Order: sequence, then structure tokens, then C-alpha cells
Amino acid sequence: MTMPELPDALTPKEDRGNNGEQLIRWHTVKYRSVIIWSISSILIVTTILLVIFPQWRTTLFNFVFNRGGDQSVESSGSGRQARFTNIDGGVRVRKAREVGWVAADFTISLDKGDMIQTSKDGVARVAFADGTLYVVKPDTLIVIEENAVPEDHTASRVAVQVTSGEVDLSTSPDAGESVVLFADAEAQINRQSRALVSNNPESNTRQITVSRGNAQLRRGDEQVDLAEYERATFAGPGSPTEKRKIVAPPLLLTPPNMAPVAVRDDKGAEVEFTWSPVSNADSYRLLISRSPIFATVLLDRRMQTTSVRIPSLVPGDYYWSVSSVDTKRKESQESEPNQFSVVRQENEGELLLVAERYVQHGKVIEVIGRTEPGATVMVNNQQVFNVAPDGSFKHFTPPLPNSGQNLITITAQNRQGKVATLRKTIVVE
Repeated sequence: MTMPELPDALTPKEDRGNNGEQLIRWHTVKYRSVIIWSISSILIVTTILLVIFPQWRTTLFNFVFNRGGDQSVESSGSGRQARFTNIDGGVRVRKAREVGWVAADFTISLDKGDMIQTSKDGVARVAFADGTLYVVKPDTLIVIEENAVPEDHTASRVAVQVTSGEVDLSTSPDAGESVVLFADAEAQINRQSRALVSNNPESNTRQITVSRGNAQLRRGDEQVDLAEYERATFAGPGSPTEKRKIVAPPLLLTPPNMAPVAVRDDKGAEVEFTWSPVSNADSYRLLISRSPIFATVLLDRRMQTTSVRIPSLVPGDYYWSVSSVDTKRKESQESEPNQFSVVRQENEGELLLVAERYVQHGKVIEVIGRTEPGATVMVNNQQVFNVAPDGSFKHFTPPLPNSGQNLITITAQNRQGKVATLRKTIVVE
């Protein structure tokens, strides 16, 4: 039997000593060396991966210090974290256990210790699990100090530190304790309330304005109660707090919230905006935007009337709000915005009915459209149950019976009995 050849690295080496004797030298590798080199390689690769993927560091940290954690608890808690619902412009986040900033996106969950910063053109809306909403205005830095939201939301506690900038927050009917910290002040925002909080360290000015509900401002032993359309202003620590009544924003009238505005050509629609007059108001400021958080503004106009007609609004979704300006040039907080949609009406009937698109899924057709709020919609004699309050709807047809041409018929009827009908031929291969 022939023996297999040994690799060169394991072949014994011959050498001759001074006396001419042959010496054989062996190179041996210990198991301990192999293990050490293997562990070192794993640590190097792991370190590189943790640098590239910072979110893995948080997961590893939680696993080590929570001793593996309770998976059921983690799953339940993740549903109570805050999340972004709108992001416009430059917005970034620094997690509590991280040293670097990352660009904000809708997959990031927010919790205690996390920081959010907006640039000069950035705006973000953050929704907490208890229903509290924060609109983080441009050039603002905030820190989530508390985010304790148990299953019973009335026992929740949400606290946010406004380091600099401005936030517009509103609380829900079921919210528990909602606190805003800025400078040396702590503001307790009641349920179903809305407040605008600003902190400007450069100009040494801080203020809170309540436009709905109530709030309490505490600075040391001092407490100031704030009702609707009241504002508290102060400078640095130890300065006095000034409270005064402010002018209220108007009530928005037309176009009503979630209402469609029909147009039959590509030139756009002329829309009339009207709002209620406000006592002590000298003028008004109208804002129109395509963004629900007014990240970009299409129109910013001041006027002394309570109505104006704006031409050439092309099809799409719009948001508008109005603020009041008193005789001292002090401006109220903006009214809560209304949304309306300019849609192209294809039918000649008086009732609005628009088929925005048809999406084919094999022989099933998804019909997406819009009609008047409150109208009843039928597609091929089947009632559409998924009609939103603004009149938008979505419907999936049963599989179409024929290959080739099939007719889709959409019918809408409002409460006054007016009917509109659309027909579309769909080709099924």
C-alpha cells in the first residue's frame, strides 16, 4: 500500500548538525492557536458589520443588557412606539444609544431618548401611540424624554424636550399626561387640546400658545393656567412670565373639508376661499399648500377681506389654512387646515364622478375613483361599500367573464337623486 503524500507545510525538514548527524524538524500547530485565530476573525468581521449597520448595535445592546429579553414584551412594546407620519425636506434622527445621525424615514420607530432634528426646509409629523401628534417645524431640535404608553392610554405619559425651534402639538380624547419641556418651563397639555410651543435660545424668547383646550405652564413654584387663545411668554431662567389674550383664527367655510372641486379642462379650477370674520382682527393671512404639514407653500397672501378667488389650481390634493392678524400686527395661530381636491370631471352630468384609474389583476379589475361625499356608487350593478367620507372609493370586480373586450359601468347617485354614469371598455387577454 502506498501512503498519501504529505503537503509541503507538513513534510519534515532535514538538516545536518555540526557533527554531520541528520536532524529532522517538525512545524506543529496547536489547537489553541487555531481557536484564537478563528475567534479573532469572527470578532473582526462582527465589528465591521456593526459599524456598517448601526441598527444591529441597538439590537445587540438590548439582547445583552436585557438578557435576551422577553419576545412577547418586545412585540407589545414596539406597537407603543412613536412613528413618523409625514416627512418633508431635511429631517434626521439620532437614536438614544447611537452616536451618529441617520436620515428619517417611515420605518424608524421612536422612543425615549431619541432626538429629531429638522433643517431649515424640513418638517415632520410624529404620531405617538396615545394619539398625541407633534408637527416639528423647520430648524427645530427635540428630544423624546418619556414615552410610556400602556394598553390603557389614559395612564400614558409622553414628554418632549424642545431644545430649540417650534412644535405644534395636539392631544387626543384618550391621551394621558402630555408634557412639553422648554428652557426652565414645563407645560402640561390637557386632553383634546392644541398648543404651539417655541424656544429660541438665540433671541432668548420662549412662548406657548393654546388654540384649543387648556394647558398649565409651570416654572419652579409658579403656575400659569392657559385657556383657548391665550399665550404665555418669558425670557431666560428667573424672568417673569407674561400672559395675554390673543386673536383667534377664523373658521374655514369654503371649500369645505375633504370636498372635491370639479374641472372639465386642463386649465385648472378657480376656487373661492371663504372664512368667518373674527372680532379684533385687522387682516387675514391665507396659506395654500400641497403638503398636509405645509412643508412648501403655493400661496401666502394677506388681505382684509374674508373671501378670495384663486384661479388655475390644477388637479390634485390641496390644504389651506387662515390666520388672523390684529391691529398690533400680532398674528394668531393658523386654523386647523382643510383639505380639498381638484378633480377632472369626465362625465357631463351634474353629479361629480371621476374614474382616476383602472388596475388590472388578471381578469379582476380594481376601480379607483371619486364622487360626491355621501353618494352611493355601483360598479357593474354591484354596490361599492368602501366609499370614504371625501367621496373617494376603491372596488375590485369579480373575474370578468369574457376574454377580449369587457364593459365596466360605474354609476353614482347622491341624496338628491342626481345620477352620473361612466363606462370603460377593458380588454382581457
